[in-house]
Amino acid sequence: MSTLPIMAVSIGDPNGVGVEIILKTFRDKSLFEQCIPVVYANLGFIQKQQQHFGTQVPLELLKGRPKKGVLNIKTIFENTPDINFGKQTSEAGSAAFESLHTATIAVQRGQADALVTAPINKASIQSKTFPFAGHTHYLASIWGGEALMILAHKKLRVALITDHIPLVDVPKRITQELITKKARQLSNTLKTDFGYSNPKIALLGLNPHAGDQGVIGTEDDRILTPTIKALSAEDIHLEGPFPADGFFGQKKYRNYDAVLSCYHDQGLVGFKTLAFGKGVNFSAGLPYVRTSPDHGTAFDIAGKGVANHDSFTNAIQMACAIWHARQKNE
Repeated sequence: MSTLPIMAVSIGDPNGVGVEIILKTFRDKSLFEQCIPVVYANLGFIQKQQQHFGTQVPLELLKGRPKKGVLNIKTIFENTPDINFGKQTSEAGSAAFESLHTATIAVQRGQADALVTAPINKASIQSKTFPFAGHTHYLASIWGGEALMILAHKKLRVALITDHIPLVDVPKRITQELITKKARQLSNTLKTDFGYSNPKIALLGLNPHAGDQGVIGTEDDRILTPTIKALSAEDIHLEGPFPADGFFGQKKYRNYDAVLSCYHDQGLVGFKTLAFGKGVNFSAGLPYVRTSPDHGTAFDIAGKGVANHDSFTNAIQMACAIWHARQKNE
């Protein structure tokens, strides 16, 4: 086992801001004291982007064991992919998948300790080998486990009962069984990965005003409230259901260690209003640690050198912290 965790880093879509935020992150030499990064691309590709953005990160072609103090580059491309900043292309999607897949397998084989992914373009990467709505379900298909998507920044953590599915499908997915499974996962990861002995979780209501006692939908009273009561018998501290608008507006999230949201935008609009550009997407419930920034490929600013790297930096640091926490719990 390495003293420092080896971080497998996928580059995301080559036409987005992925490599820019990777390079900007590792301008901070203190990060080399926290982990040993390995980027899955090729040296020429990274050098070309380093020249474009004017960064001076030490790069090293990976030939054997990864070296401390440098950005190790693992060759996976035979030819350097063309860079067309801001463009959605199938070539970029293929390169993004190849980087993601090799980094994922490296973690599975014990060649790296954790995975940090730069943003992909979900349309570009779609293929027979990647028929997924995003990273999370792809990783669950390779690594196994039941993935739980959590967006985190400092003490604000928002987890999703349903994630990348159409809104029209949400109500039929919100069952007592699914809420119970996700609440158990969230409670477990708060204990194992974040160090809470008795985590306190808030559950957001499905309907506006959490149904208003059945006036605006009955699901909150029929499904959510009984689930909360049942989980209390397992010593899972779940409260709610809370109307989402007032919950975030009145800053009630400060009273909880995490928030469990019924669907994607319900929880993440609140989260990204409060923490966008600094948050981390963490895939809980998987056998290996995976984090990513809280934003996408940002095609509108790709190549301009203005991308904010704070979220990616936080993703590296959170992956390190969670990896260390899991070592202590083994």
